[in-house]
Amino acid sequence: MLVSIITVCFNSEAYIRQTIDSVLAQTYEPVEYIIVDGLSQDGTMAIVTDYARRYPDRIRYVSERDSGIYNAMNKGLRLATGELIGLINSDDWYEPTAVETVVRAYRTHGPAVYHGIQRTHRDGEVLGVRRSNANQLPKHMIEHPTCFVPKAFYEQYGLFNEAYRYVADYELMLRLHQQGVPFVPLDDILANFREGGASHT
Repeated sequence: MLVSIITVCFNSEAYIRQTIDSVLAQTYEPVEYIIVDGLSQDGTMAIVTDYARRYPDRIRYVSERDSGIYNAMNKGLRLATGELIGLINSDDWYEPTAVETVVRAYRTHGPAVYHGIQRTHRDGEVLGVRRSNANQLPKHMIEHPTCFVPKAFYEQYGLFNEAYRYVADYELMLRLHQQGVPFVPLDDILANFREGGASHT
């Protein structure tokens, strides 16, 4: 089963190597990796094109103007061909077994939103780990960097609502929850979140 991973980026040269390396280091194959860049002005694309040259069968990229992070994410979702899709931002990174863990659960439980434990970092220090329950979605967001969603859900229920500048990920999860889509929590650390991104600040 093919899994698609999407990273959107803009002026991300400081951390994007760690993000890309974490995708390439996954213990599960096959993984399709799609990077969507918003015309970065720093060294981001030099890094991306170098990786794409070295891993042409695993990495695809687009670099063009977008209207915001969710517009970029939607571009990636439209390009994705995997049965299951994960989104990891350019300053976050996966644990090596993240995809393998999710695929194992998917093969057991079937189509659902899978989410696990997130480890949060700030200034090089670990602040803690957290996994919210989906029944709390009416009050607050679950840990989006850990989420994997079947492509069929995006096709049935829609992509990110680009009218929202920062919280379209929350709106999407609320929409899926309200439609009765199952959410499966996993007792594993899947992703590492670095505080300081746009949605956090």
